[in-house]
Amino acid sequence: MMEDKKSDLQKSELKREVLGTWLVASYGIAANAPIAVATLYFVGLAGLVGGAMPLTVLLSYLIYATTLVVIYEWSKEIAASYGYVAMIKKGLNSSLAAFTVGYGYIYQYLIAGAAGFGILGLASFIYLISPNIQSTMPWLWALIVVVVTAEITLIMWLGVKPGGILNLVIGLISIGFLIITSLYLIIIAGPKNTIYPFTAVPINNNWALVLTAMIFGITTFGGATTPIGVAEEAKVPKKTLPRALLLTFALLGIGLILNSYAQTIVYGINNMFNYANLPDPMIILYSKYFNPIVIGLLIFLVAFMFNSSALAFATSGSRMIFGMARDSILYPLVFSKTNHYGVPGNAIILTGIITGAVSLISGYILGPLEASIFLITFGSFYVALGHLFAAIGLITHKVKLRKVDIVKHIIVPLISIGLYLAVIYFGTYPAPAFPLNIAVYAAWGVLLLHLIGYYILRMRNPEKIKRFGDYSL
Repeated sequence: MMEDKKSDLQKSELKREVLGTWLVASYGIAANAPIAVATLYFVGLAGLVGGAMPLTVLLSYLIYATTLVVIYEWSKEIAASYGYVAMIKKGLNSSLAAFTVGYGYIYQYLIAGAAGFGILGLASFIYLISPNIQSTMPWLWALIVVVVTAEITLIMWLGVKPGGILNLVIGLISIGFLIITSLYLIIIAGPKNTIYPFTAVPINNNWALVLTAMIFGITTFGGATTPIGVAEEAKVPKKTLPRALLLTFALLGIGLILNSYAQTIVYGINNMFNYANLPDPMIILYSKYFNPIVIGLLIFLVAFMFNSSALAFATSGSRMIFGMARDSILYPLVFSKTNHYGVPGNAIILTGIITGAVSLISGYILGPLEASIFLITFGSFYVALGHLFAAIGLITHKVKLRKVDIVKHIIVPLISIGLYLAVIYFGTYPAPAFPLNIAVYAAWGVLLLHLIGYYILRMRNPEKIKRFGDYSL
């Protein structure tokens, strides 16, 4: 009997000491998908701030750095598959906050990240390349959803390392592509190079517009903290994860800031509002300066990075389910069992089913592009909420321990708190136009369901809910 229990326990443990610093970082690089961000997100930013886009990207990077510092500090103390659950529980000593907000981060992983940005983002991108594809093969997006869902589920099933290697190779090639092509564009721009794109001069020093755009701009670096989901599988996790977070953030910053400047300079500072009106501006711009082979590589890398992003987000989502099941909260214990490759096989299958179903249903109702934006809007609420509570928890935790560094544990988290309060407020009021207003209202509604669910679980098993979120290596 004791041996059986020991065997069951072993089956509930992820394979340890698998990922080094670079492979852990690969999950953050992949989740962000920088070349896809440069292709799609810059369109929205250019529409808001025109030629001041590089300034907005730079400031958004610096502000997002406050988020990274908060998670970096937590990563030196917490190594758990359900990262935000453990951070918030330890910081606030609240199972309620851990369940409603920490577990809520799963919507970023599965709904916004894997389904919205990764899978439907890929389907939408294929259609944007050529409108003829959409008119001749209107069913193609659904086929892409099924194929990509099956593919990432299989890769996850085979272990955390194969996915990490795939993400790392494609991610580094993509960032290298961004850096090399950006430097080329900057060189051929010659005398057009100027510091003005890093000032508010292109928009008549309208700093209010810059600050408003930054609320959207910080999402440019979204996904950078995703590696916390694979913390338990890292080598010496409380040292490897902090290094991986810094490495990820540095690489993303170099690639995206440089490319935002390069595109602005060659297209024209005063033309950037027009840039936002092009169907595929980066591809159109690159087509003017690079040969078809380079353009083909760009399209391939964007498509593949969407795929890798779905894989990275889904991996962290499966680990969240695994961690919840291990604590016997919400998910049956069967989802905490690991397969032959040392990963949570049942949780991975459930992740694939949820991600694929959400992608197909939302895509059918709204179309792939609108569905992608809808799901990202829904999940972004929980990103802001998760980072907000992680920052509050860090302050509380460090003050309680009397190990406070004024800058890292007070000032930086307070900036992060202010940022995410603004994101939540302006994301809710005024509500965006239909159907995105439904996504916002649904996010608040699901939060209410989490509150109700928590009290039901607490009544049924108070001891389990009390211990919920305590696990960490």
